[in-house]
Amino acid sequence: MRIPIIAYALCFSAATIAQPALVPWPKSMEEHEGVFAIQLAGLLEGTGADGWGTMLRADLVAMGGLAHNQDEILRSIRFQRDDKLDKEAYVFTVEPDQVTIAASTREGALHATQTLRQLARKENTGTWAWPCIRVEDAPAYAWRGTMLDVSRHFYTVDFLKRYLDELARLKLNIFHWHLTDDQGWRVEVKKYPKLTEVGAWRTETDGTRYGGFYTQEQVKEVVAYAAARGITVVPEVEFPGHCSAALAAYPELGCRQDTLAVPTTWGVFHDVYCMGWDSTWTFFQDVLDELLPLFPAPWFHAGGDEVPKDRWERCNACQERMHKEGLDNEQELQAWAMKRLQNYLARKGKRMVGWDEILEGGLDKAAVVEVWRGDEQARKARANGNEMVRTIYFDASPANLTMDAVKAFDPRVDGAVNGILGAECPVWSERIDARSIGYYVFPRIQLFAERMWTGALNSGIDRRIAPQLTRLEGDGWITAQADKDLFLSKVRYQPATRSWQATTRCGRADMDVAWAMGRDSGTFNDTLVLHAPGTVALTPRWRGRPVEDATAITIVPNLALGAKQRVLPPADRRYGSDPLHGMTDGLLGTGSYGDDLWQGWWGMDPSITIDLDSVRTVSEISIRCLQQAGVWIVLPKSVSFETSRDGKQWTSISMDVHHVPVETPGPLVHAFAAQPATALQARYVRVQLRNSGKLPAWHMGAGADSWIFADEVVVR
Repeated sequence: MRIPIIAYALCFSAATIAQPALVPWPKSMEEHEGVFAIQLAGLLEGTGADGWGTMLRADLVAMGGLAHNQDEILRSIRFQRDDKLDKEAYVFTVEPDQVTIAASTREGALHATQTLRQLARKENTGTWAWPCIRVEDAPAYAWRGTMLDVSRHFYTVDFLKRYLDELARLKLNIFHWHLTDDQGWRVEVKKYPKLTEVGAWRTETDGTRYGGFYTQEQVKEVVAYAAARGITVVPEVEFPGHCSAALAAYPELGCRQDTLAVPTTWGVFHDVYCMGWDSTWTFFQDVLDELLPLFPAPWFHAGGDEVPKDRWERCNACQERMHKEGLDNEQELQAWAMKRLQNYLARKGKRMVGWDEILEGGLDKAAVVEVWRGDEQARKARANGNEMVRTIYFDASPANLTMDAVKAFDPRVDGAVNGILGAECPVWSERIDARSIGYYVFPRIQLFAERMWTGALNSGIDRRIAPQLTRLEGDGWITAQADKDLFLSKVRYQPATRSWQATTRCGRADMDVAWAMGRDSGTFNDTLVLHAPGTVALTPRWRGRPVEDATAITIVPNLALGAKQRVLPPADRRYGSDPLHGMTDGLLGTGSYGDDLWQGWWGMDPSITIDLDSVRTVSEISIRCLQQAGVWIVLPKSVSFETSRDGKQWTSISMDVHHVPVETPGPLVHAFAAQPATALQARYVRVQLRNSGKLPAWHMGAGADSWIFADEVVVR
């Protein structure tokens, strides 16, 4: 074995001396002297290779290299079928006068075309050429995919085509299309028109209507476009949870059968499909009967993740179903539901895929498990005999998902590949849309593609990616050039000047920020000083175009502005950037608990005392608190308000409570307030917040302490 191994090493070493900018790197490559000039070239398709050269023919036309008739041909490019090669494998040889491309399938031929695309270079003469080279190539994993969530934010058909083009360039072959979720139902079902009339649209907090959906003809168009590029579209329709948009359209499908709105916030919602009503099954089977013919893929993704069971626990129909089927608990009810769905899909010729929660309560071995919660769940899938797809989420900021972290990603479980079909890099769209997605995806997806195609990362990967980024930006994609957030804004109170300083940090040096406050507006790159209260909108831009919605930061005028504060116990150091004036800086928190404007206490009852510096007339005291149950932030049970003239003798004004259920996911902001019948004279005000207690049994952190988050004590 030594001689072949050494020979391969020498060939690889020679190839890397003038390493082409190929991503992913091929399995084997030998470079030779000379070039194939791409001019007056004829393209031939051998027996059994009909249509394999369609994409390459278009490239030749674009490069001006295709001969118009037989008499003009100086060089030939030939596709030929070789059934000895694996499904996606290819071999091609480029010589000065001819190119021979062999594959056993059209997919293999398409992969060869993508490699030739990357090898093409423009000569000094202005014509294009390929270097003389021989490449033998095949993928390490069969499932090389990405998932796009189109429910939280909608992406047009034109955008999807641009995105699919980039996936194809990298030899990614699975497009997992996340079509439904709580915040939007995105695919037409003719038998149930309200799914798109109602479920595809939501009314945002500012009153605007947001949404969209794909007609069945548009779905066919996208599927065909992907197939032409060697990409299989795997649809996902969530079941039995993440279905608020469907329940908003057809309330009778839920356990409570009450009217819901399509949510405008993110998180896990408690209303799910009722497993007791036969009408639920009729509905879902009707949906599948319409949608499955649109997708030739052998797989159908049924979701199955993050399904709260509390509605089922209190639903007579679900409890009757459990009794009838001999099920001991709600976990078994979900397993029964997924098995019933799996059997229906099997009768339709489809194999069910689901997130790793489908393992809970028992799972048939024929299902494919998409593992998103780590190696422990992957081991469970392997032990149960299920094939699996691993994940690395690309919606994390590049500051948190660094290039090194992506390079370290390995889809194997304990070093073994058995049972692993491949992996995906899902892009969830809570904070991402078509304007900014490039920053989160590129160049991380290049690293992912190389890992999935070759099984490893080969030398020179960073250098090989660079030309791809140049091309992407030329095509209008914003990319992440460093491990930085796309955009961060901070506003701090300046006591000495009684002003506020807005500072920004953009992920790229060629970005700026547009600001608007009242009638004033402008742009800046670093610092902006604000001299008066109001709401300032900060919009990050690249090439003059917004890449995110504006961040609105509100400064409220009030008697406590800049006052001394005493907070016991002190807020957690991880939250809030101003321990001296965090509750009196006039700054209200945004919808993000990590914006440094919210102060946080875990499992504590904070007391906040404000010194107004002199006796003032007080008619109202208020404080805003945040709830985002998914990250354990819950509104306080109550808030008490007191005043004092001397800081020693205190007078209770009132205690304010709320009626927001803990299960309301948020993020939502609730204002607690005290308004005495007559104005009071006071120098000091004190606000005491009472923690809501342990997280309830249905919560993923059941029994743990909850957080209190507050942003500002406002005195009027």
